Amino acid sequence: MAHLTFHQRVVISVMQRHGKKQKEIAEEIGVSPSTVSRELARNQVTGKHYHPLHAERRANFLKKRPSVVSKLEDPELFEVVSEKLALNWSPEQISGYLWKQAGKRQISHQTIYKYLWSLDRNHPIRKAMRRSGRRNRKQKPGFIRKQAADRVSIHDRPKVASNRKRIGDWELDLVVCKKSTGYLVTAVDRKTGYTLVGRCKKKSSRLVMDTIRSMFNRVPEKHIKTMTFDNGTEFFYHRLLPSWFKVKVFFADPYCSGQRGTNENTNGLLRQYFPKGVDYGSISWQQVRKAAMLLNLRPRKRHGYQTPASLFE
Repeated sequence: MAHLTFHQRVVISVMQRHGKKQKEIAEEIGVSPSTVSRELARNQVTGKHYHPLHAERRANFLKKRPSVVSKLEDPELFEVVSEKLALNWSPEQISGYLWKQAGKRQISHQTIYKYLWSLDRNHPIRKAMRRSGRRNRKQKPGFIRKQAADRVSIHDRPKVASNRKRIGDWELDLVVCKKSTGYLVTAVDRKTGYTLVGRCKKKSSRLVMDTIRSMFNRVPEKHIKTMTFDNGTEFFYHRLLPSWFKVKVFFADPYCSGQRGTNENTNGLLRQYFPKGVDYGSISWQQVRKAAMLLNLRPRKRHGYQTPASLFE
C-alpha cells in the first residue's frame, strides 16, 4: 500500500476540484488509481470535497496507533462513526449501536475516543463533545427561596416512580438562556429517557404551565402519572396540572439538583443543539421539535442501546 505525502494529498485536492479523473490524478502523483480511490473514500468529510490537511492528520494518527488502523481504515465504518459523531452521539452510544446492528463491524468506544482526541481541539466534532474537563461548581445557597404553596416533597413520591419501574414519571425543568429573551421547558420520563421540549417567551408561572399543558396534550393519559419539579417560582401554579391531567406533583429539596438527575443530564444533551449564549427567543418550533426528536433517537447505554423513542411506544 502506497503511503502518500502531504504534497501528494494537496495535488489530489486541487485536481479533484478541477474535475480531473482519478486515473489522471494517479498518473500525476505517481501512484495507482486504486490508491487515489481509497484515499478519497476515506477522507471526503464534507459533501464531495477532499481535505488534504484532515487526511494528513488522520494518516499520522493511524500510523501511531495500529489498533485504530485496523478499525477506522474501513471506509464504511469510518462513515458511520463520523455521521453519528456529527449527530452528537457519544462514543459509547456509537459502539453500542454498532453492536446492536447485525452485520456491522464492531469498534470499541475507546478507539473512537482515541480518534476524537487526535483531532484539532477546534475541530467541529471536538468542540461538540460534552465533557471538556471542566469541573461543575457546587451551587451555594445564597438566600432562602420562597416555596410553592401546597408543595409535596419528593420524599413522598411513590417508590415505583423513584425506582424507574414504569413509564409516566416525569422530571421537568426550565432552561434559561443568557440573554433571557426566551425559555425552554424540558420534561423527561424517568424510565425511558423520552424527552419533551417546549418553548415559552416569559418565565411567568401561568405561561410555563400552559406550555407544559401543550407539551403533554399528545401524550397518552396512561403515560402521565407523576411530575417532579425544582423550587423555581415558574412552577408556583402547579395546582393547575391535576385539573388537566390525572397526575401527582412533587418537588425536589432546595439546591438538590441531583434528585432530578435524569432531567439535569438531558438539559446537558439539549445544550449540544442550543449552546449557552444562543437566544432562545429566536429558536423556531421546528428547531425545538427536531432537537427533541434527535434526543429520543439516540441509543442509551442503560437500556442496552435501545432508543427512548422505541421504549416509550
